[in-house]
Amino acid sequence: MVSLKTLTKAATYIAVGGITAAMIMKVKLEDKIRSQPYYKDSLKLLRSHPGAVQLLGEPIKDLGFDVGEESKKFGGGKIDSFAVPVRGRNTRGKYYFWAELQDDRWCIRRAELELDSEPDRRLLIKGEAQLE
Repeated sequence: MVSLKTLTKAATYIAVGGITAAMIMKVKLEDKIRSQPYYKDSLKLLRSHPGAVQLLGEPIKDLGFDVGEESKKFGGGKIDSFAVPVRGRNTRGKYYFWAELQDDRWCIRRAELELDSEPDRRLLIKGEAQLE
């Protein structure tokens, strides 16, 4: 018969292996999204906006996001309110963007920055009237 100690070790190894595999998958999915044109273009827009740079401070870095929640916002060639946590030298916040696929090219339609210190206000980075 197998001892309780052996079963405990096996369960621990399986749990650690499963958690590690889940973390690796999450990082790989985030990297895949980060390499997409809509993601790169939207962050380029944020980093080039003088107001956002002044509020957040440079360098502006994107942080990990909830892949499961954000993937629900994709569909029909559109992305609605994709939320990316961001951090600068001065403060943190969430960057929201809306994008649409047109003629095999992603266009950022709207982008907003919400600071953690002021969650009820958003800085408009790009609006629908400011089309490329």
